[in-house]
Amino acid sequence: MKTKKLILLSLISLSIVAQDMPTLLNQEFLDSLPEDIRKDIQDNNTATALSSNETYRPYLYSSKLKQTEELLNLKDRLEKDLIDLERRLNSGEDLRIDDDLELYGSNFFNTFQTSFMPINEPNPDSGYMLDKGDVLQIQLVGQNDFNEELLINSDGSISFPDIGQIIVAGLSLDEASRLIQSKVSSAFIGTEAFINLAGIRDVNILVTGNAQNPGIYTLTGNSNILHAISASGGISEYGSLREINLLRNNTIIESLDVYDLLIDGQYNLKKRLRSGDVIFVEARKNIVTIDGAVNRPAKYEVSDEQNLDSIIKYANGISRTADRENFSLERILDGTLKSIPVRSESQFKTINAEDGDLIYIREYPYRQAKITGAVLKPGSYTMAEGETINDLIDKAGGFTDNAYKFGAIYQNQDAKLINEQSKEILYQEFLDNIIAVSQLSAGSFDLGPVVQLTQEIKNTEANGRVVIDLLNDGSDFYNIQESDELFIPERNNVVYVYGEISTEGAVMYSELQDVEYFVEKSGGYKQFADNKSIYILHPNGESQLYRSQRSIFERSPKSEIRIYPGSIIFVPRKLDDSAPRRLAAQAYVSLLGNLGLTLASLSAISND
Repeated sequence: MKTKKLILLSLISLSIVAQDMPTLLNQEFLDSLPEDIRKDIQDNNTATALSSNETYRPYLYSSKLKQTEELLNLKDRLEKDLIDLERRLNSGEDLRIDDDLELYGSNFFNTFQTSFMPINEPNPDSGYMLDKGDVLQIQLVGQNDFNEELLINSDGSISFPDIGQIIVAGLSLDEASRLIQSKVSSAFIGTEAFINLAGIRDVNILVTGNAQNPGIYTLTGNSNILHAISASGGISEYGSLREINLLRNNTIIESLDVYDLLIDGQYNLKKRLRSGDVIFVEARKNIVTIDGAVNRPAKYEVSDEQNLDSIIKYANGISRTADRENFSLERILDGTLKSIPVRSESQFKTINAEDGDLIYIREYPYRQAKITGAVLKPGSYTMAEGETINDLIDKAGGFTDNAYKFGAIYQNQDAKLINEQSKEILYQEFLDNIIAVSQLSAGSFDLGPVVQLTQEIKNTEANGRVVIDLLNDGSDFYNIQESDELFIPERNNVVYVYGEISTEGAVMYSELQDVEYFVEKSGGYKQFADNKSIYILHPNGESQLYRSQRSIFERSPKSEIRIYPGSIIFVPRKLDDSAPRRLAAQAYVSLLGNLGLTLASLSAISND
């Protein structure tokens, strides 16, 4: 990480020039620039003055520097935190952390009230228990014509014409229907009775204990414990979700455990409320937190008799990515937080839960990485923590016979992030120099090459390539990170030559030949070629600068820079001013890297 910061800061320091130099900027000059460059200058407030009598100061990008530093510092902190966490896990030290995990089921009644509260309409359920205040609709068909709604009186009866009082309170709707039909058949020959529930009674019940809003509530006779608790606003922070009792005549006739419904899907409530019923919410029991590699991390309410294995089941079990050799149980013993070693999953069955317990199951840091090109089984693979590039190659079955190990392209997400930050800073500095150099030089040289290079920087994607050594097992030092990509090209026998030369393209590789040889094979330098600054990208991603000593009177001596199959030679256009020239090296290295990836991709397509 320190190396990455030093590299980035070195790039940044090279790009800081002429920040405090006032220059004149006019509209005519802006109009001469390409639209995208002109827009970026204006949008970034690099040009605050658009007339000849106003002053421009180059873009001060201290904020960009700050953002980059903050990003790198954050990554440092995260890496240190991870190392510390692993150390504490292995040593059994306290790792309790503040978390935002909620008590499982605590929000249940918030949605229940709006979605599942009963309405004051007849219930078609034949098991509905009748009581005073209910209304029955009775229709007689046959010799007698009768269709009336009859209220169940305070004594529990209905008054039936020509039959008298029929006691139906305490009977289910189905039982009452059979009773009434029997009475009608005895009293009226050839007459059949049809009974329906026409109206439901209201009931007054008391919700007390650790409910959110204890008090007396009026509900329909179709309600149960769940409806009563919901009407009272749910459970308070001190109330139990596991023990809610329905009392009638001071006797518990039914109990509710919300977890039975939420976890097991069991809905066993059979008792409907009656006037005078009491709903009592008991105090909350033990709270155990389970976090980490489980399918539903949360806080759970448990009884004294439950073991820790039941908590894992509440959490929908241990996730597939769990490190099953790293369990942690923290518990308060005698007022002190202690760590209790848990060596295996089976041990959780032998430990009963206690209030305040924290179970932490470490997640094994699996990563997805991709390998393509000249390997036997290209594709995406799941990599464990600590596995290297060599491990990825082994998972892919190893190299094919024509694999070109020296040309391997390894792309890393951390490197890509740093590349993006560096490119942005470099681009902003080029914008500053376009303006500063143009004004200082008063039109004495062609600004076109600088503008073109600036556009190329903007359009170049950060690739995140990291130089690796597959020839000498140096790849063992590179641990795979999430979304890393590795491309193994096939060996080719060409060298690519681009830039200010007569013919761009591929030249057949010839061993032991130097830069000048391949340039000559491409037709030689153009008029404005900068042969003093030739850039070479080797197949492994390393870049080198070659400075030709050639003059019009003599041939350049052999270069000590070796050219390999797949190398890219880039001859830039000569820049007339020193300021952009100092920046150009960074730009060409970035552009060359992107060109190398493009050629590799084209090679991969052609070999498919």
